[in-house]
Amino acid sequence: MPEVARMLGVEIGEEFDVIYETGQKSDWGPYKITRDGLVDESGNWTLNETAIFNLLKGNYSLQKRPWRPKKGELFWTINGKGNVEKYHFLNDMCDLALLNMGNCFPTKKAAKAAVPEILEKFEEIKKGVLE
Repeated sequence: MPEVARMLGVEIGEEFDVIYETGQKSDWGPYKITRDGLVDESGNWTLNETAIFNLLKGNYSLQKRPWRPKKGELFWTINGKGNVEKYHFLNDMCDLALLNMGNCFPTKKAAKAAVPEILEKFEEIKKGVLE
């Protein structure tokens, strides 16, 4: 299964939706690939090998879900000076505000890459507040 995940461009345990050839999203998502197989939203193994076959063949596509930190998990954020900082996600109002504006990242590298975009967002927010 790790090889199947690699071929599909996802990590083991990474959540994604299955998109049928009609463009409709499957009702059973999110899915994820484990070392033992494909599991659905309930964590039940999907015995339907057709889904994996159609994903590999290109008949179905997958759409990755945005990364969201879990309570207690480490995440990286960008402060107003453009420096990256590491915190534990507490699921409180401040962390949820960071998440809502797209300022939570799984790695330092991802946060550093987003510095220009986040600083631009900060400037847009400040325009409405400071003027």
